Amino acid sequence: MNSTGTRPLSSPYRWVILGIMWLTICSALVAQFQVAAFAYQIIPGFNLTPSQYSLVLTAPMLAGLFFSVAAGALADRWGVKKIVAVGFAFSVAGALFRFAAGNFTELFALMFLAGVCPGVLNANAAKLLGAWFPGKQMGTAMGIYFSATGVGMSLALATPGLFPSVESAFVTAGLMMLAVWVLWVVFVQAKPAGAPDQPVEPVTRYIGVAARSKNVWLVGSALMLAMGSSMVFSGFLPNALHSSRGMDPVTAGFMTSLVTFGTIAGSLLGPAIPNRLGKMKPFLATMTALGAIAGYWAWFTPQDAVMPVLLVVMGIMTGMCMPLLMAFPMLLPEIGPVYAGSAGGIIGTLQVTGAVCIPSFIIAPLAGQNYNVCFTLGSMCLLLVSAVVLLLPELGAKARPGLVQVDKKMV
Repeated sequence: MNSTGTRPLSSPYRWVILGIMWLTICSALVAQFQVAAFAYQIIPGFNLTPSQYSLVLTAPMLAGLFFSVAAGALADRWGVKKIVAVGFAFSVAGALFRFAAGNFTELFALMFLAGVCPGVLNANAAKLLGAWFPGKQMGTAMGIYFSATGVGMSLALATPGLFPSVESAFVTAGLMMLAVWVLWVVFVQAKPAGAPDQPVEPVTRYIGVAARSKNVWLVGSALMLAMGSSMVFSGFLPNALHSSRGMDPVTAGFMTSLVTFGTIAGSLLGPAIPNRLGKMKPFLATMTALGAIAGYWAWFTPQDAVMPVLLVVMGIMTGMCMPLLMAFPMLLPEIGPVYAGSAGGIIGTLQVTGAVCIPSFIIAPLAGQNYNVCFTLGSMCLLLVSAVVLLLPELGAKARPGLVQVDKKMV
């Protein structure tokens, strides 16, 4: 039996591990969202159609869609450090050599490579953090880790004026990722010294155990809906405020960024609350419902001081919940540290599917140019998360002492 209680989880080195994970995701998101920041140069420079630009922007997410399950299973078998290091190397090459891209196909391929690392690491974040942090700190650790996403996006969108050209920005991001890759290879350790090794099983066994857990699919579905809602607001709100409300593009972009800033704050502050409450499900259900209401009224409210407040509230509510959901693989009794990578891979695949497919293939066709319908459906996606989490087991601090990390029947 592999219980977190048998592992030395109090090592201060866990903060080094978390810091390098944070830098990894932050640098990867900077590289990804440079495309959005420099869209006004990239689109005419590469003569991109709207569909081609959308594919370039979402190419890193597609990498996560393709590799998450395999990366999780391989990490369960050979360790998170090795698998992430290999994926990270591909991402460094993709991000760095974007300066040499001459057409859409080359830029798309390089952006796809740049997304391998965040896809692989997100699938295994719960497994690596769970090896270093006790269960009561998992939400906080995952919240800090998740904040790197918002910081990376914000840095990419706020710094285009610092670079003389798109090429110089691409090279800078690639060199930044290379430096973090070196930190990963040199300093990351899979587990604390003295912690027992996990049993070695066939890769298909890891995937099979994770796939048979209904809770893994429920968590993945919740994150799929949450990411779909998030991408609807971040992707459509700037243009909606400009075209339908007459807001100038700079102000519209700032208003949308309030959701991101709220998400960062929520991810840092929110996970500590369930630890104090001792229960996780009521907190998750309430916060996602409040976030959905805030998002809905943010669009329908008059364009005044209330709108930015509601957008920040929506971001905070979402930021509070996402890290807790991402921490579930290590907390689920049938998964635990042995199968957390494979479970994280399935969850990550569903999460990316929501980000890519829900806005583009469900909400956009249904809403057309009607932004009232668009943001109503986006808010409904977040509201559905509250219903899904009620189907999950209670894994708050009050319930956790009676749980073991790996079901005896599964090992």
